[in-house]
Amino acid sequence: MIKKYLTTIGVLVALCIIPCLAVAKPLIAISVKAEMDVVVKEAGKSVTKRIVAKDVVPGDVIFYTVTYRNNGDEKATNAVIDNPISKATRYVDGSAYGENEGITFSIDKGKTYNKPTMLFYQITDKQGKTVKKIASPDVYTNIRWVIPVIEAGKQGTVGFKAIVK
Repeated sequence: MIKKYLTTIGVLVALCIIPCLAVAKPLIAISVKAEMDVVVKEAGKSVTKRIVAKDVVPGDVIFYTVTYRNNGDEKATNAVIDNPISKATRYVDGSAYGENEGITFSIDKGKTYNKPTMLFYQITDKQGKTVKKIASPDVYTNIRWVIPVIEAGKQGTVGFKAIVK
């Protein structure tokens, strides 16, 4: 009787633990802010403040900040964050940032990614010859960050700047 009772308890404990093990995983949450700098007067002095980007005009610089957080109970490895660059803006060369992240770019709406020195496209010149050209930052369509490790409960930020066309 006691042996049967202990076996039943063992099975029930195992049934409770197995689902818990199955759901133990990373869970990445992402939020994006688009902001711009404005100069305001405070106590007679000009002060630069960062505010939500709205009512933007051509030439305005938008600061995009992507905050990521691992809400899971295991570390995330090689987490990928893909961010499109709005067609109404152009990427500011060298502005992408993120600590310990691999940053790559796309010129084909996120189908392929590479380092800037490896982004090429082809054109046909006036003589009908196909010419391979390196892509300039103004034709980037997406940015990708690969974050090696995000520990459970930890967060970080990545981002870039873009100019309104």
